[in-house]
Amino acid sequence: MSQNEASADAAPTQAELFAAHITQLQDAFWWHLDALLEVMEASLPEIEKLDSSDEASSTVTKLMSSLSGGSVEKVVAAFKKYHDGKNEESGKSLNFMAVMWEEVKAEPWGPTLMRYLHEALRRPPRLPILLQSTTVSAVSNFEVLLSGLAYQYYQTTPQALEATSREKEKEFSLKDLKEMASIDDAVDMAITRRVDELMFGSFGEWRKFFIDKMNLKFDDYAVDWEVLQEIFQRRHVIVHNGGRASKRYLRSVASRFSEGVREGDLLEVDQDYVLRATHELLTFGFLLSTAVGIKLAKSEREYFLARLHHFMYRNLVKGRNELVNKCASYGEEGTQNMNDELTFRVNRWIARQRLSDSSVQSEVENWDVRALSPRYKLAKHCLLGEKDAAMNVLQSLYAAGDIGFEDIIEWPLLEPLRGTSAYVSMTRNMEIPEGWHLSDLILYENPKSGTLHLRSCSLVRPDFKRRAADQVDASSVGLCKRCKPKLAQ
Repeated sequence: MSQNEASADAAPTQAELFAAHITQLQDAFWWHLDALLEVMEASLPEIEKLDSSDEASSTVTKLMSSLSGGSVEKVVAAFKKYHDGKNEESGKSLNFMAVMWEEVKAEPWGPTLMRYLHEALRRPPRLPILLQSTTVSAVSNFEVLLSGLAYQYYQTTPQALEATSREKEKEFSLKDLKEMASIDDAVDMAITRRVDELMFGSFGEWRKFFIDKMNLKFDDYAVDWEVLQEIFQRRHVIVHNGGRASKRYLRSVASRFSEGVREGDLLEVDQDYVLRATHELLTFGFLLSTAVGIKLAKSEREYFLARLHHFMYRNLVKGRNELVNKCASYGEEGTQNMNDELTFRVNRWIARQRLSDSSVQSEVENWDVRALSPRYKLAKHCLLGEKDAAMNVLQSLYAAGDIGFEDIIEWPLLEPLRGTSAYVSMTRNMEIPEGWHLSDLILYENPKSGTLHLRSCSLVRPDFKRRAADQVDASSVGLCKRCKPKLAQ
């Protein structure tokens, strides 16, 4: 390892440090929104049970679990009597609670059961509460990202702190100055105050801040600008108006959202709404932070575009096609590298095909791949559904080591091939790569210097190679002095 390479790991540039801070903000935002969606999806079946209109739902079952065998029989008898009565064509409407009371009123535990049962049946549905809370949490996570981006802007551009109005000329009180240990403390306090002031403002004021300070337009990073604006207005009415339409909401959203809605109407939040809102926020937040990174650290453009590739690919695997379409469009317009441009274009074609965009067919047919690498020829065959030709190229790429096991089993491009006899025959003869095994610790190797880092290290980049710690010779590798990974001797 050369001295220059070693020092590069020990002393990152200001641009690299800035990129690391943006990376941490992006990852936290991305992981939190993914976690919200996972929790929602896992919770829905149980919530639906709690909200069941059947009187024998899980809520009632829990109440019965504390009763003795004879007592349970009485409750079951009440359920049977109620359901038998409902099935008779007498036209008589039975009151479930009245039937239950007749059965248990002589029992010492009867009044207690009725009280808990009445409370359980009167509770509002849980599903709307879960979905509204998820929507609010998604917006709150975006606000954390936004405040972090504003903080990084002032850290990178401290001269912006001096551009204040006359009212703010007296930045600190005497008390503030006495509590400060250095100029750095004063700068940090000034930045914190600017960010707090910004976050107390409206969505419109946030938009103006990014236009005025960095010439970045919110509209450029949204899948659907009107949908994005509505999400923030919806969050406001959930938090401040019980989820009911307010005058501000009706005045602020596009007509397609306000049409037929009157002040005081309950705005329904269903699972589809939460998914759309979360995907919209995820797209907007990741693209906005990418734009901030490129704007304020121009030397790190390729790094941020590499992160965008990774983000886009992982979401393509999860089927978030509108998100991928928007991210690929942004990346294709912003890259200056032909391979990057083609990768963005191919992934966008995949997303658009999934969204039933019929115009993709003619665009791919007119794509000249004769002078391009075999991977792009494979892409064209797959996009056009030419399975036999695609399998021929895929097998040659795999034999040459130009495409790996993980690509073959995961790459969304290969979806048309999966399930075909040729694909199944190929995968049956494939072996798990040497690195695919359980390991107590995964490290990330700098391809230039060979230095090993922990995943949490701010110096780790997308092009670093994964290494299992139990495959590493501790005596022959360099370890990052920042994150200090430990290897067994």
